[in-house]
Amino acid sequence: PGTIDNDITSTDYSIGFDTAMNTVLEMVDRLRDTCESHARCNVVEVMGRNAGHIALEAGIAVGASAIALNELPFDEELCMQRLIQEKENGKRNFIVTVAEGNGDFAEQLAKRIQERTGIETKFARLAHVQRGGNPTLRDRLIASQMGQAAIEHLLMGESNLVMCYRDGKIAATNIDYAQTLDRMYKGKLKSEEIEKLEPSVRAEMEAFCKARLEHMKELYALAYEIAR
Repeated sequence: PGTIDNDITSTDYSIGFDTAMNTVLEMVDRLRDTCESHARCNVVEVMGRNAGHIALEAGIAVGASAIALNELPFDEELCMQRLIQEKENGKRNFIVTVAEGNGDFAEQLAKRIQERTGIETKFARLAHVQRGGNPTLRDRLIASQMGQAAIEHLLMGESNLVMCYRDGKIAATNIDYAQTLDRMYKGKLKSEEIEKLEPSVRAEMEAFCKARLEHMKELYALAYEIAR
């Protein structure tokens, strides 16, 4: 599973995710220098299509004042109040990370922040720079582990599998199961397709999807606790 978005539901981790996040960290750290110098806010749109993993985890890592995802509701009023409070407390640099996929939401949010808070606010779209660069150690290590596992399964005569990373271990998963699970999590599985699933398989998939979303909710809550 190779995608910087980390949006393959059957795996906790996809190759390229860590490299992309480290690129975001480097770019935001550079933007923060100017924010500090000019007492400015930067609304940074990161990649992920309709998945907010980069915005969420990189946002936590850079100490973002607010994070906007596609999967969870965004409290814009809370964002404004937090920025105003931080400004009153003497803070000079502000970062808001936004997952792409909502048109020009991030760019318009930057304008509304400046209007509401009085903080000079700029919009930055990092775009495809996040997809390039030298792979991080974590990406190289997990890719090597997945490659080794794939070869072992092939030598045993097994196929139609995808190598997943779950609970810190490599787990081989039937590719049809993985694709169905992914479509279920993203709301693309039709009701008649859901009805055709074996009850035990359906229950397992639904529990998996629920756990994945709950994990995002926990990280989202952590982000706001840190920023508070």
